[in-house]
Amino acid sequence: MFSRFTGVAAIILLASSTSLAEISTSNLSADSSSISTKAISIEQDYSESMRAERLGMTYSSTLNMRQSRKVGVGMSVGGQLGLVGIATEFNFEDENSVVAGFGTGPGYNSIQFAWKHAFDGDYIAPYYTAGYSRWYNSMGNSGSWKESGILDRVLTDEEKKTGRFGTDFLNASLGLQYNQLSGDFAGVSCFAEVVAMYEVKRAQLIPSGTVGALYYF
Repeated sequence: MFSRFTGVAAIILLASSTSLAEISTSNLSADSSSISTKAISIEQDYSESMRAERLGMTYSSTLNMRQSRKVGVGMSVGGQLGLVGIATEFNFEDENSVVAGFGTGPGYNSIQFAWKHAFDGDYIAPYYTAGYSRWYNSMGNSGSWKESGILDRVLTDEEKKTGRFGTDFLNASLGLQYNQLSGDFAGVSCFAEVVAMYEVKRAQLIPSGTVGALYYF
């Protein structure tokens, strides 16, 4: 009877030790994976820091600058906002941002909302946008809209006659952006892009272009 009890106890102890060994091995595996991930992250941060220091840069890349500076304010000429516009960019991620702006031109005002995706780069980086803009005039006919080639193509005869209109565009653009990453002017940026403007009501696709500057802070 005693030997049978001893045997059962030995089996229980063996099973317990096996379970503890499995748990310990699992924990060690998880700890090893966590340590490896942290080590890679630290190594990447260190490499970027050393690269920036070697090149005398405040930021190691465009995305690094956008991650640190969340808001950009600037102006543009041409494209989605018309003759001249003022826009604000909010970087909710290093690669992705939201753009909102308003503009004006001969005989009209405009507003814009867009999503922007930026790619990484040193000082020059590509990007693309997709969004919406509206050009409008509710004040009556001054005849100034005739100076806009875009409005001359999309307005109806009645809108041209009265001078009151509201026209909607779906926009897509592809551009290149220069970002100052070092020195006292870090955060200053300028850009140029080609724009496709699709007028919704008349189903017209109109090519355009934009140049402008931003300051990120």
